[in-house]
Amino acid sequence: MYVARTMSRVAVSIVAAAALAACLSDGAAEPTAPTVTETTVETTVDPGPGFTIPPPPGDAVRWSVDTSSCADPEAAEAEITTSITIGTAAPQSGGLISSIYAPVLVGFQAYIDQANADRVLGDVRIELEIADDKGQPELTPVAVDGLLDAGASVISALPGSVNNLAVRQFLNMNCIPQVMSLANTPRLGDPRNFPWTMGGVVTEAVETTIYANAIHRDLDDDAAVAILVTNDDSGTSYAGAFAAAADEIGIDVVVQQTVEPAVIDPPSAQMLTIAGERPQVIVASLSGAACATFLTELDKARIALADWQPEVYLGSDCADSSILRLAGNAANGVLSSASLVSDDPDFVELMRGAGLANGFARAEQGWTAAEVTVEMLRQAQQSEAGLTRATIIEAARSLAFTPSLARPGVEYTTNGVLDAYPVESLQIVRYDAATQGFVDVGRLIAQFES
Repeated sequence: MYVARTMSRVAVSIVAAAALAACLSDGAAEPTAPTVTETTVETTVDPGPGFTIPPPPGDAVRWSVDTSSCADPEAAEAEITTSITIGTAAPQSGGLISSIYAPVLVGFQAYIDQANADRVLGDVRIELEIADDKGQPELTPVAVDGLLDAGASVISALPGSVNNLAVRQFLNMNCIPQVMSLANTPRLGDPRNFPWTMGGVVTEAVETTIYANAIHRDLDDDAAVAILVTNDDSGTSYAGAFAAAADEIGIDVVVQQTVEPAVIDPPSAQMLTIAGERPQVIVASLSGAACATFLTELDKARIALADWQPEVYLGSDCADSSILRLAGNAANGVLSSASLVSDDPDFVELMRGAGLANGFARAEQGWTAAEVTVEMLRQAQQSEAGLTRATIIEAARSLAFTPSLARPGVEYTTNGVLDAYPVESLQIVRYDAATQGFVDVGRLIAQFES
């Protein structure tokens, strides 16, 4: 049914952030689901430098979870027959971070409403419970504990790598499925040690390897790259992942700079340092306003230094046309990546009906997380044991599902311990400021899928 991207964390100023916060409405009309257009696409299988194609997993072996070590094994295996509560924690206390994440919740709730209207689980109603962790990892355990007290049987779409890791041990001890986590750390794909936890977006390892490979193909061994990331755990981890991929291929990282997460101001000092090195490429993984203010500041440097016109790769969190347009022509030509389709008018209309005026790429991430989670519930319900927490995580680990917003060729697939990541395909895209949309660059890169 719909659109593009992974979760963006963006806005261009305090005014833009306030506008984004104001675009939610409690009095929205009930949305009507758009239709799906099926398309075929050819995917690349040419690995190129730095790629390793995993061997086929062979015949799928049904993965089963061991409930004997659960804090309450009977609860983990108890059938759910009347209603099921999905819990998530998200910043809701106001300010920029709440404005950024709000569209994700709108998209998630919109799909839950549709699933209930369509009776996807028959007589079992789906409820959504949201706790406020203010976006702070130290508060996420308290928020999640409150969700379990409120009856949540599944935790889904929890944002942030550190936030998810902060509750991973607790949820595994209590045998609560932790699925479709909106975090790109590969550490959420460890079914042997944390069988109840699973990520929900393309990992930073895959994304940065794809970027490094593309840079190498364009510039060979002459590439000099600057890295600009948010000064938090996610940014540091992303920088480390790219540096590792670059080192394997032979790309030279000449400078690395950081932007404070809560700072709205353009990164002038950081750009001055980067411009001093004249790198051919800048790889940036930023949050909030920095996605756009970085580009406007870079544009000033390019005007001042006419002989320096670096290529720019933005982390997929910034691949949101409704935000990049705030940077105007300064965003023209930047590269990013997506596993969901971009700016589908039916989905945009659906979200406008739900009260959004912006942040549609983040809304589609919430919609997709809800859609895949509900598919797990549906498959679990059809199992011999019926809908239980145990059968939910078992369904999550034997998934073969194409979400309505997935790009042609993208399938959410898992296979026990052999394939712990539901989505590992990405399309490199280039932003066109004139049309305020994205254009595909090359073919869908799907060789990481097993």
